[in-house]
This record gives sequence, structure tokens and C-alpha cells, in this order.
Amino acid sequence: MARQVTRRTFLGAVGASAGAALLSAYPVERASAGQDSDQRNSRAVPRIVRQWAAAWNAHDPERMVTLFTNDGVYEDLAFEARFQGKEGVALWVLITNASIGDAKIEIVDAFQRGNRAAAMWTFSGTDIGAIAPHLPPTGKSFSLPVVSFFELKSSLIRHVRDSYNLATLLRQLGLPADAYTPPGATPPA
Repeated sequence: MARQVTRRTFLGAVGASAGAALLSAYPVERASAGQDSDQRNSRAVPRIVRQWAAAWNAHDPERMVTLFTNDGVYEDLAFEARFQGKEGVALWVLITNASIGDAKIEIVDAFQRGNRAAAMWTFSGTDIGAIAPHLPPTGKSFSLPVVSFFELKSSLIRHVRDSYNLATLLRQLGLPADAYTPPGATPPA
């Protein structure tokens, strides 16, 4: 069951300026107090977003790779990590699997317009290592709101950017909020 994400939680996840720009560019229908979550989120989730979430939930790098163009890019803006090409995308899934046990994506809302798509989702899991490689795994669980922006080419992902509040993740895990780039990632310029 999808968790309701409030405007405040959304803006905290993506940052006030980015969130405000997105909300003004794509008006959000406001649900009345009597509407249930199915009525609020009745918009169909785009096929590529469903496939992407299913690949994450299957913890399957090969399944994820099939969704990307040969030169596709996966970017995690919170960790300032960028992975390019099918090998890079597979590496990001492997790093995530090695650092987060029982990782799960739960789509809250999504839409697609032409070759662009966006999804609001909840990311949850347990720290089993590599989130902070200089520290032992905390074994603590987390759950946080995330927004992903997709650029598509011929029904495949050319570029996806995940955006969330890294400090929220680190606080939930009891870790310091220092800058971190995962092993194998190229930090942004």
C-alpha cells in the first residue's frame, strides 16, 4: 500500500527550489478529505516506470540493464554518483544490493509526457554495508521519499536522476552526514 507523501515531505526530499519548480510546472490535483489513496493516485503508472521499479525490487542488475540505452546514465543526486552505460547501470544495482538489504521501491505517483517521465516513490531497506564503507553496517532500517526524473529514447531509459535528502537517510541509519561517493562511481564535475 502506497504511503501518502505530503507537499512538505516532497519538498524536503527534493529540495525546496527543485520541488517548487516541479510542482509549479506540473499542477498537482488536491484530494478532498473524503478521497482514499486509490482515488488520489488513479493516474496510471507509465510502463517504463513499472518495469524500472520491478527491476529494483527483483534486485536484478541484468533486468535493469535491459531498460537502458547503450549509453544510458543512472545518476543518484544525493550521493553525487553517476554511472554510464549498461556496465555502469549494472554496477549501481550491484552496489545498492551490497549495501542495502531488502531494498524496496514503492511507487506513490508517476506520469509520463512524451520522452520524459517522473515518479515519486518510497525507498526502504536495511543498511548491511557499503553505505559508509569506513564504518561497520548499522543494521538499521530506513524509509524515505524519493523523486526520479526519466529521459527516454525509443521507449528505453537514456538518463534517470534519483533525488532525495541524503541527510534523512543518514540520520535514520544513525550515520554522520558527511559527503560520500560510492566505490566505482565518478563524482560529478
